[in-house]
Amino acid sequence: MYTALYRRFRPSNFDEVVGQDAIVRALRNQVKHNMISHAYLFTGSRGTGKTSMAKIFAKAVNCMEPVDGNPCGHCRNCQSMANGDSLDMIEIDAASNNGVNNIRELREDVKYPPSTGKYRVYIIDEVHMLSQGAFNALLKTLEEPPSYIIFILATTDPQKVPVTISSRCQRYDFKRIPVNSIVNKLMDIARSVGIDLKADAAMLIARKAEGAMRDALSILDECISFSGKTITRENVLDALGITGEDSLIELLTSLEQKDSSRCIDVIDREYMNGKDPAQITRDLLGLLRDLLFMKTVNNSKAKLDLPDSEYESLTQLASSMDTKEIVKIIDALSATEHYLRYSAQPLIVLETALIKLCMAMDEKTEAEGVTTPVPQRASAAKSKEAGVKQESRALKQGSVPKVEREDVLENKADLGDNDSNKTYNAVKEAWPHILSAVKQKSMVLYAYLSEGVLSEKSNETIRLVYKSDGAFFREEMEKPENKEIVENTIKEITGLNAKIECIIEEENQEEDEFLTKVYKVFDGVEIKVMKE
Repeated sequence: MYTALYRRFRPSNFDEVVGQDAIVRALRNQVKHNMISHAYLFTGSRGTGKTSMAKIFAKAVNCMEPVDGNPCGHCRNCQSMANGDSLDMIEIDAASNNGVNNIRELREDVKYPPSTGKYRVYIIDEVHMLSQGAFNALLKTLEEPPSYIIFILATTDPQKVPVTISSRCQRYDFKRIPVNSIVNKLMDIARSVGIDLKADAAMLIARKAEGAMRDALSILDECISFSGKTITRENVLDALGITGEDSLIELLTSLEQKDSSRCIDVIDREYMNGKDPAQITRDLLGLLRDLLFMKTVNNSKAKLDLPDSEYESLTQLASSMDTKEIVKIIDALSATEHYLRYSAQPLIVLETALIKLCMAMDEKTEAEGVTTPVPQRASAAKSKEAGVKQESRALKQGSVPKVEREDVLENKADLGDNDSNKTYNAVKEAWPHILSAVKQKSMVLYAYLSEGVLSEKSNETIRLVYKSDGAFFREEMEKPENKEIVENTIKEITGLNAKIECIIEEENQEEDEFLTKVYKVFDGVEIKVMKE
């Protein structure tokens, strides 16, 4: 039966552990100087070596002939632990043994001394999954265990471990493994199994592993099945369904050049090649992150771990894009990625988002150096209407006019005392400016706000009506932090303390149907509707 690479090449001693030098040094010194603690807490993201380190440490403390703090690997205790049949190393999965009764059984079990070694080592993996009752049951045993008991708790979520537990342990935080360290290990393993792994392919695998050696070996396993004895960068891209950097750079170049037709061509080509729109969006965001890194961080080449050819291509692209432009694209694509999770037509969502970005960037370029006039106070209603339409066009085109609060207040004063809702009319008059200001604060919030239709409710409340399929936007807009931003923006521009209420279109229908019936009954009679 075939054994997966991450199991076949699991480290068997401290020397084989990659990327955790500080922790290795500390644990080896404890073994060498016989300063073994009773409890340890290993924390860190997945695939960084927590469980492997725990097993190595268990072998080291029970090794009959340790070498400089390392398990020898040849004695009876080392062999039995390596084979998984030792009674002195017990591995517990807290995700499936998380109840109080499981911990009570453990408390009874610790009374028995080790069978062949010096210590009995309990490795509790994913310890944060224990229930509160289980943690309480473990507390006393963890605080004062028998002298021959060692607990090693491993978790990817240390915040969920009660402080009463963590304070009784020596804590070691496992960091993500550097890309170069993963590349070197992958090349060594590939050579040992007779695989010709190209350097750029190893670099791509290492970057996609995101600091997890286990993930890197799993990807390598998948690529071996896909490609055979020779693995190139293109093989990795095809095996993982990743969008190639050439296509991503072409897509960003098209965005920078406001070429929506070319953007759609690239997206359709990748889609037909089997790439998922959500994955394309994630890959594009990753490349934008690299661009932003290059624009804002010194010595970015050493920190990005990119191949020279890719770094040069990104350098050329970064020189032609403004930092604010990159941030806005990231903001827009982050919102798009969120929408893609719920969309039945993800390709259309992504294509539409890219076209909108091209349009916004195109019109922004045209509007540079041009100040769009704000509608001035005028006696004629037609002049005011024309001014508002002009501002709305400017907003759709991406240009953001500077709006003075005094101008809006003057327009508000022109509304007259006969209006039934001065707040609503003032906000409606200034709505393009409000949208513009919100857009500057948060592109995502601007997207939520734009989906709603402004509606009148009362003198102090403005209603946003969303379509029946806009429940998500309404839910996001109802969050206190989002409503606060919009309400504060309204106050900044109009000086009014208006409140925002968000509803679904159907919620308005009952009221509308009732009014329709009333009008029919009192046909020909003037009816004034009073709103609370």
